[in-house]
Amino acid sequence: MKIVLASHYFHPHIGGIESVVESHATRLSSRGHDVTVLSSDIGASQMDVDRDGYRIMRYKAWNPAEQFGIPYPIPYPPSVSKAIDRVFAEDVDVLHVHGMNYLTTSMVLRYAPSSIPVLLHQHTPYVDYPLPIRAVEYLNDRLIGGWNLRRVDHVFCVSADIEEYVTQIDNKASTELMVNGIDTESYQPRDCDKHDVFNCGRDDLVFFTLSRMSQKKGVDTLLEAVKKLNQREINVHVAIAGDGPMKDEVDVASQRHSNLEVMGTLTDDEVRRCYAAADVFLFTSKSGEAFPTLTIMEAYASGTPVIASKLSEGAPGVTDGENSILIEPGDADELVEAMISCVNDSKRVATMSENARESAERNFAIESRIDRLEECYQLVSVAAERKSSSS
Repeated sequence: MKIVLASHYFHPHIGGIESVVESHATRLSSRGHDVTVLSSDIGASQMDVDRDGYRIMRYKAWNPAEQFGIPYPIPYPPSVSKAIDRVFAEDVDVLHVHGMNYLTTSMVLRYAPSSIPVLLHQHTPYVDYPLPIRAVEYLNDRLIGGWNLRRVDHVFCVSADIEEYVTQIDNKASTELMVNGIDTESYQPRDCDKHDVFNCGRDDLVFFTLSRMSQKKGVDTLLEAVKKLNQREINVHVAIAGDGPMKDEVDVASQRHSNLEVMGTLTDDEVRRCYAAADVFLFTSKSGEAFPTLTIMEAYASGTPVIASKLSEGAPGVTDGENSILIEPGDADELVEAMISCVNDSKRVATMSENARESAERNFAIESRIDRLEECYQLVSVAAERKSSSS
């Protein structure tokens, strides 16, 4: 099949949606499909490029809100139109867009041929931004998001609360719950000495987090917890990897607190080593995330249990006390107590580590998700052909 995957950002821009689209593109192309990724040029040095068996084609856009941690690129309509003309110059079987709430999605749907069946992947629920951004988001999701939802044939929702949010905006939307998946062969337990990976003390329990450094991701909560742990002289080492608008604040905190290490942007292999070498992974986001996130899944697959903000009830594969410790979002005191409980009970951490790997293998293997995508692509394509022949 000839498949077009459209997202607001794509690698080398870093983010969860980018990773999901890249995973889909790589695996679909390896199964013999003709795959093109259509995205904005933000973060890219080239407009068009071939990569890992698929094509990447871009249009011009800008994002004035990037500095505030808001991923909302504004596309340049003439550039989108030209890119669409090139992408759809040949017959396309299915268009798979990512994110109902993006203006980039609207532009792609506006210019793409109306006869092509469309699937939409929704990765986020309502994000609890501070006012006035929250009010803007509310209107955007219902105007832009609602318009986009009415123009797609089927919606994949990566968590139950996201599916509920989608149906609140459009109660006629055809939705399906499909939790994201990961490559459990790439992410797996490794025999890594944590002292070779992290700049930690011999007796320190290592807590690792990989995150965009922003308020939304709970980095302020993490820094407050680091401060409290340092004041109480608890032997822990906290390592944070990533970048973002709070990077300077994180750097300043690392100079004040010897128990905080800033690792910056890591390669894929470095990330895998960090997951496997850490004792516990930290997920501190406050809202607006698919739960469980890709980072949680990757930590599980690496045999690393997680202390996580509880953003959703009954999340598949996540069990409080079994492979994770779930805490209230934004509560630094509860985060501190959870971390101390791990310091005081190494046997519990070891048991949770075994359970984490088992959960990843059972719940998050990527290939079953690709199987379902192929099945759904075929169904909507056949339906579109029947509709066309009967009209």
